[in-house]
Amino acid sequence: MVRSALRAVLDAADPADVVLVCAPAGYGKTLLLADWARSGEDVDTAWVSLDHDDNDPRRLWSAVVAALSACPSVPSEGLLHRPWHWRPDNQPEMLAELVDDLQALPRPVRLVLDDVHRITDPEALRGLGMLTRNRPPNLQPVLSGRVDPPLSLSRLRLMEELREIRTGDMLFTEGETRELIERSGLDLSRAQLAVLHRETGGWAAALRLAALGLASTSDPDAFLARFADSDRSVQDYLAEEILSGMPEDSRDFLRAISVSDPVPFRLAAELSGRQDAGTLLDALEHRTSLVSSAGRVRDVYRVQQLLRTYQLADLRRHAPLRTAELHTVAARWWADHDHAAPALHHAALSSDRGLLGDTVHRFALPLVLAGDHAPLRGALATVGPEATAADPWLALVSALAHLEAGDTQAACDDVRRARGSWPSRPGTALVVLRTVAEQLCAGIPGMEPPAPLAEIEDLPDDPPLEALAHLARGTAALGDGDMAGACDELEAALVLCRRHGFAYLDMQCRVLLGCVAATAGDVPSMEAATGEAIATADRHGWPDSTWSLAARSMLAHAALQRADFQRAADIAAEGLRSVHLPSYSLWRYMLRVAHGAAVFDSGERAAGMGELQTARLMFGDEPTSPELCAGAAMLEFRAALLLGHSAAAGTAYGWLADRTAANAELLLMRALTATSVSGPETARATIRPVLNGSVPVLLPQTVVEAWLFECSLAITAGERPAARQALQNALEVAEPLDSLRPFTQATARVRELLARQHGSFGP
Repeated sequence: MVRSALRAVLDAADPADVVLVCAPAGYGKTLLLADWARSGEDVDTAWVSLDHDDNDPRRLWSAVVAALSACPSVPSEGLLHRPWHWRPDNQPEMLAELVDDLQALPRPVRLVLDDVHRITDPEALRGLGMLTRNRPPNLQPVLSGRVDPPLSLSRLRLMEELREIRTGDMLFTEGETRELIERSGLDLSRAQLAVLHRETGGWAAALRLAALGLASTSDPDAFLARFADSDRSVQDYLAEEILSGMPEDSRDFLRAISVSDPVPFRLAAELSGRQDAGTLLDALEHRTSLVSSAGRVRDVYRVQQLLRTYQLADLRRHAPLRTAELHTVAARWWADHDHAAPALHHAALSSDRGLLGDTVHRFALPLVLAGDHAPLRGALATVGPEATAADPWLALVSALAHLEAGDTQAACDDVRRARGSWPSRPGTALVVLRTVAEQLCAGIPGMEPPAPLAEIEDLPDDPPLEALAHLARGTAALGDGDMAGACDELEAALVLCRRHGFAYLDMQCRVLLGCVAATAGDVPSMEAATGEAIATADRHGWPDSTWSLAARSMLAHAALQRADFQRAADIAAEGLRSVHLPSYSLWRYMLRVAHGAAVFDSGERAAGMGELQTARLMFGDEPTSPELCAGAAMLEFRAALLLGHSAAAGTAYGWLADRTAANAELLLMRALTATSVSGPETARATIRPVLNGSVPVLLPQTVVEAWLFECSLAITAGERPAARQALQNALEVAEPLDSLRPFTQATARVRELLARQHGSFGP
């Protein structure tokens, strides 16, 4: 296949430049250059495939002259066609004559020296250096090898006369991997291609070996799962082509450091017992390209992915005890340097259960608050359910980790275990953890109500626990209707999040601040808070988290109230596509409601109505806040009335009445129904408590709808001044809410009055 990006790099080289293609075995150097040589129309290519015998200068220069003389542009009567003329006994004079003869050629020539790393003889290297330094303008040396040849490359680089393609450039991209697999006649899914690219790291030889194996298997997933560890062709290639040429101490060194990825050079020294680990890593990088440096000061290294996997599998097979010991060393080193995720990962793979327990206790909460849950879940799985059940702190941490993975049943089981092993005198840390876990588990089907706990009065002197304590107090204040207190606590938690990098908790707090703003009818503040939460989720790869979906749900309902039906439908649909959204989830219910209402408002009324009804039936009798119940019931009730389905409207009314006490929404529903059943006067009497504020209001936009309904009734009664005043009141209430939707659903006579009086209502 043509690698267009790399060919473009080669084509961009000046004819007088030296080209260097340097990468380990199996990266496709020869194939790349062969394809490039075939593509040249205005340039000849002289190709020399080198081997160890070419360290003899006579043999080397005979091969070079023979390749050059075979170029079509070389005149048959020229000196290059006289083999007896070229004698390397006096190399400087011979090369000077060769340069003179090449200058007379009518067109440029590329001299490809493939496998140039095989040339190690000082005299032969001296000759190659002279040719590259004194090359004529129409000769382009192309050097291809596994390591840099000792030919003063730095001088060429400084003079901008060197064009380089290195290991990182030779790696296949995901797109090139897909093309290679398709050209091999294979049809892999996107997920399978992603696994293949990740496991091979884009290494050409590994991709070709994988393609051969995939062509002969009926189970691509199983093949890919074991490919790196057990595929015999990969093992043979690595052993014969990569490792066989290395000194034994280098192979042992690579095997020891393979347990960690990445591996800082100081950790490499601990793992290998070699104080010269940094020097050896640097040498392996420059000589083999199988190790690459990273970090600002080049003090962290990575071993090529497939080679590392092979070495690690080999270590596990032949030295399991040493493998566990190396993981213990790595766990302690990462822990000493406050790197939580790798410390937990290696502790879980060590044989030291005490080390694992200590590491979990030290790093669990920072990982939860930062959103790095995978290593924590892996460590807890290794700890095991029995040890978790015996330690309420571990059980509660496990509950938080399971909640963020969407495994709510496991989270509830963890909370029950914590309750079962609860000490008689719990410390503040345990109380904070249990409060947060039970707040987050509230409303999950089958979860028993929590036992009363002491209020968290004294804040822990520990940033993660202090931040969680603010979260717990803010959530409790929100539940009690203390919006000012909730804001204060959540803002205090945000300060700690910013200071200590608790990105996941930052997202949670912003969603809760969005709830506070939504409850107060402050739509702009709600959208700002939830928008920041979604941005954080997208930035860190958490678009499917419960908190991200909660934020999307609120944004969808805000767009719906603004009458931006398409945006509401798009946001809701995006959230509903989440693969981690439980079927009973409150946020699935609210997203479905928003989507159904947006579809209804967009003109697909039957489909929208059906979706609203399905959402209610799906959620059933699960507990949730009166405000969310009212929002969903009002949308379904209004849709049913507009379709003339009085029975369906009655069902929505009954569902809300069963779940809430007396409120403005129930009165508005009864007033809307009374218009056609009992007459306008009864309807006006029913709605009056909503207008004069003598009944609790669950949704701020309900007051807008009530004034618009009063406007319609006043127009019907011929009370124009009263109608205009009602419309004015509706506009004043709706403005801070940015609530346009009630006006789109008002009667034609109300909209006519609004249009006729346009300009007289003020800004």
